[in-house]
Amino acid sequence: MTDSDLAITRRNVLRGALGYSALLGFSGQASALAQPSFVSDFSDPVDAIRAHVKMVGSLAEETVISFYRLNIYADTGSGNFIPMFTMNNLLIDKWTPHANNEFQMRKYEAGYYSPIDSYEPLLTFKNPITGAETPVVNFRLGPVPRRYTPDRFYVMAYDPNPLPLEVIGDRVFLATQSIESSPMPGGGENAPTMYTNSFMTFSAQLADIQNPDMASVPVHSQLQNKNAYTSWMKMGDTPGGTVVRGYGTKVGSLDNLPAGVLEGFSKHIPEILDTDSWTGFVSEMTEAG
Repeated sequence: MTDSDLAITRRNVLRGALGYSALLGFSGQASALAQPSFVSDFSDPVDAIRAHVKMVGSLAEETVISFYRLNIYADTGSGNFIPMFTMNNLLIDKWTPHANNEFQMRKYEAGYYSPIDSYEPLLTFKNPITGAETPVVNFRLGPVPRRYTPDRFYVMAYDPNPLPLEVIGDRVFLATQSIESSPMPGGGENAPTMYTNSFMTFSAQLADIQNPDMASVPVHSQLQNKNAYTSWMKMGDTPGGTVVRGYGTKVGSLDNLPAGVLEGFSKHIPEILDTDSWTGFVSEMTEAG
């Protein structure tokens, strides 16, 4: 399996890593909530990182579950985008606070595919461009470590490059952008260039961010990215790549997933529902059938 096989996921985590020692190198655990309220301009790095973590995860030691719908389109470079399918993306993030306003997260995720207007799992995909019908390939991935500090982020394999927090009306917006390129791993001296173009936006109520009693806040999240076609789609020499429009939120518990989604994961990727049983890092793609 190569990185192009995972290009259709929300992140390309196999491009190389900082290493677990850097990502997990904390000096001690601390109470996360005993901090003053935030100011609205987030000019202080501590205020900014705490607001960031509140939005994407939690200041407390807890598991945060999120669910995203990623509508995927083919962009051939001419004419309109062509609807392909939707990825149903489940994320299990395990957060731990540490001293000095530093936070650690281990991310587990999985995705199964469905029609754009449905949660029903796809077993095969009839390509609207080539006409070929191919087996759908689902994925699971993790744990992917991340470390957040007031000075910088340590993220395995890519740089989300957060932009400054903004307050618009009564909401706080956190936008990230990852615009990168590197040789395809394992491709040798003449390896093709792999491009990452990934953007996310989180939005939360300013009052929730300012509330020192809330370790994690409700968010609206959306994302866009552009990638090469993933290999299982068998696009042949079709020009272009995929464009993704995604949206989602924290769901609190698996019971709050949309109707049919839990059953889809239980049938096709049951391991994501029991991450405690994972041993070591997993990057796995399996046919849905």
